[in-house]
Amino acid sequence: MKKNLQIALIVTILFGLAALPGLNQQGHAMNSVWVDPPTETPAPTQVPWGWVPDNGNVVYPSGWVPENIVQQVTNRPLLYIVDYHTSLGGKSVNPYGTFGLTFTVGNNGRPTPDASEVISPNDPAHARNIVMTFSSADFDPLDGSVITFYEVDADNKGNETHTHNFKVNDMSTWKYSGQIQAVTTYTDPSGTPYSDTFIFTIMINQTAGTGSTAATATPSAVMRPQMVVNSYTTDIDPLQPGSQFKLGLKVSNAGTADARAVSLVYGGGATAGTTDPLGTPQAGGVGGASGDMSNFAPVGSSNVILLGDVPMGSTLSPEQEFIVNVTTNPGAYPLKLSFVYTDAKGVRMVDDQVITLLVFSLPQLEFSFYQPMEGMITAGQMGMLPIQITNLSRKSVVLGNIISTSPNGEMSNNSILVGTLDPGGYFTFDPMFMPFSEGEATINFEIRYTDDFNQVRTYNGSLSVNVNPPMEMPTPYPMLDENGNPVLDENGNPIMIDPMNPFPDGNPQEPSSQPGFFARIWNAIKSFFGFGSDVTSGKPADPGMEGEIYYEGGGGGKLP
Repeated sequence: MKKNLQIALIVTILFGLAALPGLNQQGHAMNSVWVDPPTETPAPTQVPWGWVPDNGNVVYPSGWVPENIVQQVTNRPLLYIVDYHTSLGGKSVNPYGTFGLTFTVGNNGRPTPDASEVISPNDPAHARNIVMTFSSADFDPLDGSVITFYEVDADNKGNETHTHNFKVNDMSTWKYSGQIQAVTTYTDPSGTPYSDTFIFTIMINQTAGTGSTAATATPSAVMRPQMVVNSYTTDIDPLQPGSQFKLGLKVSNAGTADARAVSLVYGGGATAGTTDPLGTPQAGGVGGASGDMSNFAPVGSSNVILLGDVPMGSTLSPEQEFIVNVTTNPGAYPLKLSFVYTDAKGVRMVDDQVITLLVFSLPQLEFSFYQPMEGMITAGQMGMLPIQITNLSRKSVVLGNIISTSPNGEMSNNSILVGTLDPGGYFTFDPMFMPFSEGEATINFEIRYTDDFNQVRTYNGSLSVNVNPPMEMPTPYPMLDENGNPVLDENGNPIMIDPMNPFPDGNPQEPSSQPGFFARIWNAIKSFFGFGSDVTSGKPADPGMEGEIYYEGGGGGKLP
């Protein structure tokens, strides 16, 4: 079914295409007149821009332009700066003082040509309602920042010259040049607005010039007091946490006027009075409660003291008691000082100063004997000193060599390295000491270490020790015989015995008695005849002979 429908459609289309030529021939038969194709016509000529058709003798109003024509404006005001200079001559100024900037404004606009060569007051080239607004980062205007004038005629027929006063900005006195910008707005007579921007470049004299350059103006001196701290001292050096000290200042008025009712505020934070909502200063006291007293607190008085009137050039020496806070760590701490006063006109002023105080944390050591010293040291004899060093501070310390000396004697083995001592720790060493004489002897100690500011310091200490008198040496005594008489030598001198060495030969020696006069004669006779003892040698003349013999040296005695 579907296939049959497709075949029917194709047949219908073919039949329609075959019938089209016959239908076309029937149409031409109905219009039997033949028409030739038209002749080609040339393209129309373009009308030139701004062309106005010639309508014969029709007269148009003056200045009338058809609505479809755009008017080309060629005459308008054109302002420019003809010339400018300063009151010092040329285009330079001095770093201080004021100056006048003189400039000439011209109008280079071309007026509408006229047969009479007279420019109409309403010519479009005229400039009117000129407003110049000055701005500069280097020069401050003194007459306001705006200058106005009415008109500048076209074709430079009526140039305008004006002067505006400026001063060099305080932040630009070191520069060598600066610029002033003038934004200029104006209109033509019909009210059409225009605007231009002009730049004035001014040189700033930094050194003495040559030629016709004017001398540098001297700035006017400001008459006002100026309180200055020349020096300061403390009665304790160095300062440590917990130290109570006196701070002395040397203050002078270095200004050009007297300072009245001067108050010194330690720690700063002073105010020179209050102002009302309109900005008018109001009478008020001196405030010092906001000062920084966290490290150094005043003692005995508040941190505000009255110095009174300080004439120009005079000097004062105020003092104040302080205490260093025990929680203050070692370091350098600034202390702010504020001077509050009034000048000759009654104006309140505040001069702030800062001084620096150094806080140290030095070792705290104790020197002592770790053994009793009663009767231990004798004059003229070498003895040992039992020395002990104890760290009493709250933190560890690192100590170098300790050296002990004494002006009362000689010392040896008296130098040793200590090292680190913990809080409460101790170190012992035992130097040798030989005093010169009895009595009290002083032992001095010196320890080197590095402080909190990396500077080498010495810690000095001393101890006292009692020196016993020297021991008495025993004196020699004479040798005695059995009768208690001194024994004499061959020279008739008593024989002395050394108590420290009573037996020089190592054996005790019995005392011998010297024979009497008649005994010596009898002994000599016996020696002459060959019997008895030899007086010289003390040996018996006859070995078999018994009896009384004498020792060598004349000592007498009997054989056992």
